[in-house]
Amino acid sequence: MSGLRLHLRARRVPLALAVTIGMVALVWGAWSYFSDAVTVNPRMISITVLVAVVAFGATLAGADDALERTGAVNWQVRRAGHLALATAVIVGMLLLTTVTDARFEPLTLVVRNTVGLVGLVALGAALFGAALSWLPPLGWTLVAIMPFMQPSERLGTQLLAWLIQPTDATAAAVCATALAVAGLFAYSLRGCPLRPPAETAADQ
Repeated sequence: MSGLRLHLRARRVPLALAVTIGMVALVWGAWSYFSDAVTVNPRMISITVLVAVVAFGATLAGADDALERTGAVNWQVRRAGHLALATAVIVGMLLLTTVTDARFEPLTLVVRNTVGLVGLVALGAALFGAALSWLPPLGWTLVAIMPFMQPSERLGTQLLAWLIQPTDATAAAVCATALAVAGLFAYSLRGCPLRPPAETAADQ
């Protein structure tokens, strides 16, 4: 087995990929059947991206913390590449729907929401570990999709509910970009916190 395949299996990437495919297919099918609109709305796009991001969040650490810090591998570059690959996979799957009658679009919204939530899950991994990396993206998404949250020209609302703002909302784009950059640097440079030996032994 090649080193790349072994790395992907050890990180449970195939499972995350299956969850992402399943979620996109579920929302696409439901939207096609129940809605007359062609374009999936920002709230459903955000929920779909959230599930995919949470699934990939579990892949941000392996079973052996000591191996994750070995000097034989440039882990900073590998971690950054891991985030970039996860982002590309999620965006790519959503864009496949643009040739159908239920579309995750526009592209700018899909990219903005994906990079922002990937940044949040990366921040969660750097702060709390991969097992709890879902906390920041879930919390922020739940707030943003509340019924009382709407597209707005107010700065505070654009920042708090950046996930559902129109694509020309500058503050929302800046917020998503800031989260993406912060998550990229925090996770790439720091990785996940070291876990107790008993916990890592249970994962092996």
